[in-house]
Amino acid sequence: MNTVKKGEIVYADIKLISINNVEYELKKVVFSRQWECDFPVLNKDKYSRFLRQNRIVDKKNNIIESKIVDIQIIAHTGFKNNAKGYTEAKKNEQIRDSVTGAYV
Repeated sequence: MNTVKKGEIVYADIKLISINNVEYELKKVVFSRQWECDFPVLNKDKYSRFLRQNRIVDKKNNIIESKIVDIQIIAHTGFKNNAKGYTEAKKNEQIRDSVTGAYV
């Protein structure tokens, strides 16, 4: 099993086992590990979008928590932005020429 670092986004083949002991095999999916999670366990609160998109749901369309059994990484694509807050926006103080529209 290949390892995925915290915050990393990978393109991979993934084998999952749900809490109902049903195996799922996902081919060529984009997976991103959360910064704060219980990897390789995919909880509903952290990975609900990933599980729903890949149809890891029961008959009533409820998300099923799962655990990654095997992951074969095809490509490492980078890392998520781990920003803690917002940046400030400043008003543009440059003046435009009324005829050409270029900054003066």
